This record gives sequence, structure tokens and C-alpha cells, in this order.
Amino acid sequence: MPEEGKGEKARERILAAARQVFAQYPFKAASTRLIAEAAGIERPLIHYYFGSKAKLFEAVARDLFEEFNQAHLSFLQGVERLPPREGLSLYLDRLLDYTLRHPEPMRIILVNMAQIGNLDEIPGYQYIPLHLEEIRHILENKVPLQGPPSEIQMFFLCFNNLMISFLGAKSCQAQVLGLDPEGPEYRQWIKDALLTLFAPWLARLIFPDSNR
Repeated sequence: MPEEGKGEKARERILAAARQVFAQYPFKAASTRLIAEAAGIERPLIHYYFGSKAKLFEAVARDLFEEFNQAHLSFLQGVERLPPREGLSLYLDRLLDYTLRHPEPMRIILVNMAQIGNLDEIPGYQYIPLHLEEIRHILENKVPLQGPPSEIQMFFLCFNNLMISFLGAKSCQAQVLGLDPEGPEYRQWIKDALLTLFAPWLARLIFPDSNR
């Protein structure tokens, strides 16, 4: 049994390596061998600390989305005092800064989307709809939206799926545009595209009886 201090360090190394591997490979294709190699440890240690690949994936997903939800509170700071377009612009700046520094959540969502027929097939994947619902809840507490529930749901679903596509598959998307996926031009393109598509829609949901 590893010593307590060394054991905690080994566990942290496994989690860090697992984030990288699960961001590159779907759950079914990612192996504990790959994770062990990335962490620089023996594979049995993964089973010692986490029991199985499924439990490790669940631990990674839980940590990532708890971190993202906590960060998301700061993305919305002060946006309720701004007009819809300016508020969305500020929100996007903060969101893009964070997700481009921490790409794993978007990548993990994207690489697994086409692999499953049911969310329950991947342990921990249930954190994704919970996370997206929490984002919606936080936003609606800050900026109450008006309109049919089906339209509000459509707004969030479209916005989230474009963010996942633009950021989770940024190498492909930027290549189509002839841009560097790590460069400022691609970041600006994402922001401009989302503002163009969603700022008028957001304004209508906030001020349904206004032309603002």
C-alpha cells in the first residue's frame, strides 16, 4: 500500500493523465494502459486508487464540471447590468478565455457524443446534462428570460452545441477557415459568430416587447 503522501501524488498524476487521455479518445477506446503510460505509473495503481476505468472517468468528469460550474459564476459577474449584446460579449470573452485554457471539458463531451446511444452507457457522462442545466439555471437567475419554454430550451441547446463544436473540434474548424486553432483570429471568429447568431435572439428573450 503506497504511503499517504506518495499515494495522493500518484492519485493526482492519474487524474491529470486521465483528463488528457479522455480528451483524446472516446471512453470505449481509452485504455488504462494509455493512462498509466501518460501518468508514468504501473497500470495496477489505477485499479488500486479508482477500481476501474469507468470509476476513473466518472471522477474526471465530476472534477471537470465542478470546476467549470464554479468558474461559470465569474463569467456572469456584472452582465445583468449591460444591454444584451454587450453582456453577451463580456460573457463570451470570459468563457472563451477559460475554455481555451482548459479545453478538456469540451473535448471530452465532443469525442463521446457520437459514441453513445444513451447517456448511461458512459459512467459520469450524466454530469454533462446536469452541468448544462446548471449553466442555464445560473444565467436565468442573473438575466430572466421571457418566452415559450421550448424556445428558451432551443436557445441554450443551440448555443451549447455550437460552443462544443467550435471548441471541442477547434483544429478541424479552424483548418476549414484557414486559421490557427490556437491563434487570436480563431478566438475572435468564434466570438463574432456567436454574437451574430445569438445576440439578437437573446435580446428578444429578454425584451420580448421591445426592438432593443
